[in-house]
Amino acid sequence: MLIVVGSAQAVPGHRAALVDAARAVTEGTRGDEGCESYGFYADLFDENTIVGIEIWRSRTDLEAHMDHEHTRAFLAAFPGLVVGEPGVTMYEVS
Repeated sequence: MLIVVGSAQAVPGHRAALVDAARAVTEGTRGDEGCESYGFYADLFDENTIVGIEIWRSRTDLEAHMDHEHTRAFLAAFPGLVVGEPGVTMYEVS
């Protein structure tokens, strides 16, 4: 099992657009093969920071997800909606 935790800060004034993009990719991803859980959540202390948590059955399933249209559309929109590079950490668990 693979757990992916990421966080990013919205460009000032673009939080709503980032949330919309996150909702769209979430709707598409939850039906992806091997997706056990996928969601975005608000930081309790900084509303412009969102945190993503994904759980995948395997790295192969995550790699297939990266090639889906809903994921490509999100990744294309993402750079214009966030400040800097997002932080991402992956954990492999049995």
